[in-house]
Amino acid sequence: MEKQKQNKPDGRCATCLRWDRWHIRISNPKDQQKIFELYQRSGAKTKSDFLRAHLLDESFKVIIEDESAEEYYRKLSSITAQIQKIGILYNQTVKAINSYHSVRAAQVMLQRLEQYSQQIIILEQLAIELTLDYQKR
Repeated sequence: MEKQKQNKPDGRCATCLRWDRWHIRISNPKDQQKIFELYQRSGAKTKSDFLRAHLLDESFKVIIEDESAEEYYRKLSSITAQIQKIGILYNQTVKAINSYHSVRAAQVMLQRLEQYSQQIIILEQLAIELTLDYQKR
């Protein structure tokens, strides 16, 4: 099979009728800006994926960033990270209690568990208060 002569700069041949390339021009700058903003919010990987989904009425997710909620998310993430760290220590203490130790060592570890439990409860209350304050806004 012979390769056909390609006389177009993008690799298409003049004699091949193909429907795989589409070119459009949007001359109005306001329309260009609107399409670009929709593309950025769409979460699509490429512009062609966005346009294809839009033309064929396929669904795609829209990502909207709420800048007012950014501080709330940052604080909540910090609280969650602290709870996870305490949870790890809690689990390690429980494993140590379950292994064979003296009575004194078990009492010390139980005191640690109580402290960890109190810290977790305080952090959870803080997260609840933070969420309630955010919802009131």
